[in-house]
Amino acid sequence: MLEYLYLITIALVCLWVLVNEMDSHAKAKKENQQLIANNIARMNLRNSDKQFTYDVDPPVGLK
Repeated sequence: MLEYLYLITIALVCLWVLVNEMDSHAKAKKENQQLIANNIARMNLRNSDKQFTYDVDPPVGLK
């Protein structure tokens, strides 16, 4: 009977370690994807033509 208790305890500890490892892996992957997205957005802003973000011509009725 005591052997089963040991076996269950070992199995639960192994499961707990596995879940923690998967959680930390998912967290690192999410942070990496966020970093990549931020870098892409920063590069797009740096490379974009600034004239298209505002009107360069005055309105037609005020000429």
